Amino acid sequence: MDILIVFLFGFPGVFLSLLVSAVGILKDQYWLVLIGAFLFMPFTYYLNGSPGLHGGFVILLPLFQLGSTLAVYKKKRTLAWLLLAPSILMVLWVVGVVLVYSFGIKEGVVY
Repeated sequence: MDILIVFLFGFPGVFLSLLVSAVGILKDQYWLVLIGAFLFMPFTYYLNGSPGLHGGFVILLPLFQLGSTLAVYKKKRTLAWLLLAPSILMVLWVVGVVLVYSFGIKEGVVY
């Protein structure tokens, strides 16, 4: 049961969500993008509770993916990618923050 929670709320679930959404856009299968949006919801819930992200804009990310679902349904692939972009950028930002705090600049080190 613990592995399921880690999978849904952690990075594996996020990457799976973006992968499923991207495949859905590429294959013009709107239901895959919809599944990706639902897989992305636990991560946005987790991010909304984070102290570094104030405001409710994080909760809107699955709504962008739902908009991407509608764009795929209407055969507007460019719009679908544009609506998926905020989710991709947020994931890249979180990965960047994690990497900086994990392997970031150490005191006394000059680059």
